Amino acid sequence: MEKERYKLRCGVFLIISKIENNKEYVLLQKRQNTRVLDNLYDLACSGHLEKNDSAKNAIIREAKEEIGIDIEEQDLQFISTMHTKIKNKNLEYIFIIFKSINYNGIPTIKEPDKCSNLTWFDIENLPVDIIESRKIMLNNYLNKIPYYEYGFNKEEY
Repeated sequence: MEKERYKLRCGVFLIISKIENNKEYVLLQKRQNTRVLDNLYDLACSGHLEKNDSAKNAIIREAKEEIGIDIEEQDLQFISTMHTKIKNKNLEYIFIIFKSINYNGIPTIKEPDKCSNLTWFDIENLPVDIIESRKIMLNNYLNKIPYYEYGFNKEEY
């Protein structure tokens, strides 16, 4: 009898940024009513891969559903991968992070039951109430770190 293989969850994240007055700004949403990391800032949009879904298709879908923008696949830039262990839930994830500066539409809250705020922040001056792993994702983006492990050391999470 063949041993069942371990199944790892996969999440996708989108960094949306813009340059104004020689400063880079990043779009963040504030989570609410999700039962996970509520009242903290997250990247502009994120989601899970579904069966037969590619990572790019998943983040394009999530961008439309969560903030009402259309992104073309060629406008997605791969940023990094993060292997994350969430200790208090005994879960592991692979997070794939993309970035886009090109999109159609104006980012707006499309799921007001899950998002209470959508705001541009100076990437060098992020809010204190941002999810720690998302702050690391943005730091990895700024420092061109393509792979990172988070939550495997006892001092994390």
